[in-house]
Amino acid sequence: MATRWTENVLGSCLGLRPVETVFVLVDEPLREAGEALCASARDLGAGAARCWPLTLPDPPLALVPESLLTHVRNADVIVSLFGRLDPWAGSAPLRASIAAFRAARRGRWAFGAHIDGEALERELTADCARVARTVQRIAHEIGGADEVHIATEAGTDLQFRLGGRPVHRETSFLTEQGAFGNLPGGEVYAAPLEWSAEGKLVVDLSLGGIALTGPLTLHFREGRVVEMSGAAAAELQRRLGDDPWARTVGEFGIGGNPFVRTRGIAALDEKALGTVHLALGANRGFGGENTAATHCDCVIGAPRIVLDGRPLLL
Repeated sequence: MATRWTENVLGSCLGLRPVETVFVLVDEPLREAGEALCASARDLGAGAARCWPLTLPDPPLALVPESLLTHVRNADVIVSLFGRLDPWAGSAPLRASIAAFRAARRGRWAFGAHIDGEALERELTADCARVARTVQRIAHEIGGADEVHIATEAGTDLQFRLGGRPVHRETSFLTEQGAFGNLPGGEVYAAPLEWSAEGKLVVDLSLGGIALTGPLTLHFREGRVVEMSGAAAAELQRRLGDDPWARTVGEFGIGGNPFVRTRGIAALDEKALGTVHLALGANRGFGGENTAATHCDCVIGAPRIVLDGRPLLL
């Protein structure tokens, strides 16, 4: 039987149409949620719906089943729900599925990481139209801006340039062929000029893939982190390694989802209205030149944002 969150994901977010096929990928903690999603898809008139549990991380010598890739290539709608913070780590089937989806150039995929019962009932029941309106408003304000200055009471004082690079919108709607987006959605983001970040970023909400037990301070010069201090500094240093691109600014993002509650998880916090995230690392997929193999989101709360000398109201 359809529930509020399953109807919202399939109907509002993905625009499921009668007779379309649905394929659901889950890890073991969310098998029941995946089955509920398939049942809801059938109630809404889907032609077929199947749930495929993945073991994360892969067992030793695991192979990628060709039948999995066939389902991905042929599905009209794909939903993935994972309880893990980083489902990509150690999952050859997931990486192969994403590659197969992109090569097929069809279907729509909604991807949820670090999903639990609270996220199902709160974030995944969000009013997609309201999220989209908020995202579009923020994107309109940013469009055409060059110089960005961010400050917080926690100590952030950072400036950088966008240099005319495209501003991207993640509205929560995934209704076009080939669309791939996050659950929950709701952010505006762009790739800053890689050499332009100057100043200090105090990360006080969350850090991608790393537990943040206290503020982390990053000092930028000519776009790169030249000094870091705080509880997570040693682990971040280890993960970034020696690649200078991994320490270079890669993304400027603003959360646009008023239904997301911050809880110390970057994948969720970065969507929350009233937050900003600066990422270190790769950005070539959305308009930048950073070639790093990594991408680490640094999320801050209660920012004051000034665009070309004009305050942005969130």
